[in-house]
Order: sequence, then C-alpha cells, then structure tokens
Amino acid sequence: MAHEVELKLTLPAYEIESFLQDTDLGEPQGDPLILDNQYFDTGDLTLNQSHAALRIRKSQHGYKQTLKNKGQAIAGLHQRGEWEYDISEPVLDWSLFPDEIALDPKLKDSIKPIFKTDFTRHVWIRQQGESTIELVLDHGVIKNSENNIALCEIELELKAGRIEDLFEFAIELSHRHALVPCDINKAERGYHLNYPDLSFFQPQPFADDKDFDVRELLQESLTRISRRWDDFTAQENWWSFLVMSRQISGVHGLLTALNGPKALQSVWKQLDKEVLALLSPARTAIALYVDDHSHSRGLSNRILQSVQPSLNQKISDWMQKNTLGIAMLQLGYWLYDRSESLSYHSCVQPELQTWANGLYQEPVTCFEDLHHLQKVAYCYRRLNHPAYESLHQFIKLQMVVLGMTDALEICVITDSDSRAKLSSWTRRLTVEQRHLAQARDAYQMENTFDQ
Repeated sequence: MAHEVELKLTLPAYEIESFLQDTDLGEPQGDPLILDNQYFDTGDLTLNQSHAALRIRKSQHGYKQTLKNKGQAIAGLHQRGEWEYDISEPVLDWSLFPDEIALDPKLKDSIKPIFKTDFTRHVWIRQQGESTIELVLDHGVIKNSENNIALCEIELELKAGRIEDLFEFAIELSHRHALVPCDINKAERGYHLNYPDLSFFQPQPFADDKDFDVRELLQESLTRISRRWDDFTAQENWWSFLVMSRQISGVHGLLTALNGPKALQSVWKQLDKEVLALLSPARTAIALYVDDHSHSRGLSNRILQSVQPSLNQKISDWMQKNTLGIAMLQLGYWLYDRSESLSYHSCVQPELQTWANGLYQEPVTCFEDLHHLQKVAYCYRRLNHPAYESLHQFIKLQMVVLGMTDALEICVITDSDSRAKLSSWTRRLTVEQRHLAQARDAYQMENTFDQ
C-alpha cells in the first residue's frame, strides 16, 4: 500500500491557459495524459459507506485498477491509503488486492459502474526545498448517463520530503493563480451526480461546556469554508457566500482570541473585510431573503439580478487577488505545523464571553459593522451555545433593517410591480426596528442568565 499525501486545490476554468503558461511550475513530464476513469460501487453504496473509492483508469499507456480510502483532509491536504495495480483489460481483478483489505465476497457480485471522470492531465515535477513534488492539473468532465459537471483542479503530491515544502509551494502558487484548497475529491463529485443529497461531510460535536483542542474547530471551519465556496462557484449560490462570510468572521475571531501569528491574523482580517464589502451591494436582496415576515423571494431574486453584473465583476477581480486561497493555505500550514494543543476553555472561552458582553457597545450602521456579531454567532453555532438562536435572530433583523433603510434611499429596480412590492416592504421599517430592539433585549437577558 502506498501512503498518499497531497494538497488538492480548485482552479477556475478560465485560469487554465494562464496556468499552463506559467514557466515556474517545475519540469514537464511529457505530453498530457488523456484519462478515462470508471468508478464502481454497489446499489446501496457499500464502498462509499466504507469511505472507499474503486476505479479502473484508462490512459494511452494502458489500464490501472485503484482502491483508495478516505484518510484525513486538512485545508486541502489529503493523507490516505492507496492500492494501485496494472491490469491488461478494463475488468476488475479482485485477486490483486492484498489480504489486509477485508473485502466482503458478496461485493464482487453486486458491484456495478456508477459514474465516470474523463479529463486531460498535465504533470510537472518540482524540487521544492528538500522535497520532490508532483504537480498535476486535471481538467475535463465528471458524468453519469444523464448529467455532467466540469472538472478543473490542481493536485500537489509529495513524492519525497517534507509536508512543509508542500504547503510552501502551494502558497507560492496561490499568489500567482486563483487556487483555493478543497477537500472534495472527484469521487465525491461523481456520487453527487447520482445522489445529490448524499453528505460526505461529518461535523464534529463541539460544545461550550466541554473542553477541546481549538485546532480541530479551525480545521473543520476550513472544510466548511471550502465547501461553501465550492457551492458558490458551481451554482452562484449567494446564500452560500453569505454563510461563508460568517464562517470567515468566525475564523478571524478565533485566531484573534488565540493570539495567533500576526501575519495570519492580518490576512484573515483582510479577507473578512473584503468578503463583507463584496456582499454590501446585495444587502437589500439579502434582507428580503432572510426576512421571516416577507414572502418576496422573487423580489429578492430580481434585485439580485439587477446588481448581478456589478457583483460578478467584483467577485472576478477579488478572485484574482486570491486572498481566500492564500488565507486558507496559510492557516492550514500553521495548523499542520503546530503540535501543541490549544484548549478552548483556556484560550477562547474567556475572550468569547468578553465579545458577547460587548456586542452592542457600537451601533450597527452598515453591512460591514455586522462582522463582530457574525464572529460570535459562528462560534455559538459551532459550540451549540444556548444563546445562538437569539443572537442569530438579532442578526437577521439587523440585516432586514439595513436592507429596508438602503431601499428607501436607492432603488435598483424599475418595473412598477417590483417597486410597489418594495415600497410595501419598507413601510414595515418602524415595526422591524421595534422587533430589533426586542431581539437585542432577548439576547442580553439570555446571555446574562448564561453567565
């Protein structure tokens, strides 16, 4: 069995040509490979439930049969087991697997093709520090009999040397290309074509009244951010972007509470600021979306569509800066490199209580002011804190009031029906301001009781 260690990163499809023209990737390894991959499982997904993936790969050099297990993933860094064998034809040869793999004999009879991944692979070998790294660019499609999705990703595999060099090379690349760490592999994307509700993410059970290593919460937060970003880029799901902004605020807050490296705090502070600024033009659409008393999701979508060209351009420019990818990789590197445990009760809980007590010292007058509320809400949510629901409700109401206030000053839609609905919605501003004050009082009472 080989022990595979690799960093997986997503690359926007429009960046492929720019990436291929980069002269500092390493030594090219011949012509691109044309790879056709058939994945297998049973009807009840026995392999998937065992966190394993089985495939046959065809290239211009022949066939390979491969079995992988899930292993561990941190900020795009994957460590997992892999068994790979050359075969003469595209038929599974069960006899090749060693005895250490306890395969159920019934598996052989019930296995069947599930989906395919067909792509072009470019390969380079890079000498980085003390290490040899294989750099791979894969771009193509993942498909089943009915649907397909685009594939474009970078893999950095450590062939020999230090994981530290792997992170350093990835960070170097992320300053030149819009690379973002991702823990979603090709197999997971393929399964989602057939089973869109199948969840591969298993959250950890953190709790405010139980101590734990904060590094684990930060690692899980990176996974959550990665998956929200992937959902946004695949579907332009602005709700995912909004949720991701709260996750980023939470990570920034945790690093501040931990008194993490200044450079790391700085890049996450900048990321937090940039993401909130990106969302600001859509605050009226967001307010309509989160308003519990509004049934105008259609109006929310129309407003969002009206600002979409501006938003898309700003997102595109922001992606080129790649603050997100750089921040995530730097945090992943720090988490990997730090061996000492970070106690939640000692390092974060006192600071979190201080934040909670000071939530309303500064008035919220613009979208960016929500940062302080969002970081506490994220921590409360992950810690199953009893004050989360009241704080979450307050944030939603604050968004509604900000959105209504903004709609009174600027109207981004012109058709009469939409303008009439928007006008009707904003007439509730005084009511929502009263609800906001009540939500503030409810949170303060609950938080005081919790002390």
